[in-house]
Amino acid sequence: MKSVLLLILCTLAVFANTLTFEHDFTQAQKKAKQEHKQVMMMYSAVWCPECNYMKEVVFKNQDVVSYIQKHYVVLTLDVQKDTLPEGFDYPGIPVFFFLDDKAKEKNKIIGGSKANIFLQKLKGLK
Repeated sequence: MKSVLLLILCTLAVFANTLTFEHDFTQAQKKAKQEHKQVMMMYSAVWCPECNYMKEVVFKNQDVVSYIQKHYVVLTLDVQKDTLPEGFDYPGIPVFFFLDDKAKEKNKIIGGSKANIFLQKLKGLK
């Protein structure tokens, strides 16, 4: 019984420090307002190596995850499946848009980077 409980607690600890990605623009905005956070909208593609690096490596770094969870609701949109909302422009992928409470672009980070550099960029947005 103790080993089952320990396994459950370990599993919860692992998943507690992972990012949850929203896939609907309106729902992400609503959630951000409820939680008093901004939306970080990632525009990417499954075939993009840099996009995958961000999702598979950077967004699993615990310092990055903790910071993002504290400040943002993460919305991910796919270049091939989703149209960017009106008013957003991108020069390439991945691109990260940081939205204000009226769903307007407040800041933007273009391209991926290593976890420590991405975290520095995030902290510089405030």
